Amino acid sequence: MAKVARELRQASSKMVCSAEWSKDKGLLWFRDKIYIPWNPDLWRQVVSLCHNTKVARHPRCWKMLELVSRNYWWPQISRYIRQYVSTCDLCLRTKPIRQAPVGELHLLRILDSQWDTLSVDFVMELPLSFRHDVVMTVVDSVSK
Repeated sequence: MAKVARELRQASSKMVCSAEWSKDKGLLWFRDKIYIPWNPDLWRQVVSLCHNTKVARHPRCWKMLELVSRNYWWPQISRYIRQYVSTCDLCLRTKPIRQAPVGELHLLRILDSQWDTLSVDFVMELPLSFRHDVVMTVVDSVSK
C-alpha cells in the first residue's frame, strides 16, 4: 500500500491523504472503491465487463465512466474509458454519427482542352541507370 501511495504522489501533483486509503482482504481501497494499479490488461478486463454486456448494451463515455467508477478507481480512469469507447469496433459500426451532414456533392467541371490540368508524380529509389534513380511521370487529366 505504501508503494502505491508513493507512485501516486510522484504521478500526481495533488496531495494523497492516507485517510482515503484502506486495505481489506488483500484489496487496496481508495475512497471505498477498489484501486487497480497500473496494469492496462486488467483495466481492459474491468472496462470490457461493464461495456460488452447485453445489459449495458455498449454505453457511451459518460455512462461507462459512471458504471466503472461505482466500484473501481485508477489514475486517469476517464481518459482510459474515453479511449476504450472511442475505439470499440462494434460501437463504431453500429452507433449513428451525431454530426450535421457535411454538405452536397458537386460535379467536377469538365475540362475542354488538353494539357490544361496536369498531375505529376515521382517514382523514387529505383536501381541506378545511367546515374539516375528517379522517374518523373506527367499525366494530362483530359486525355490520360
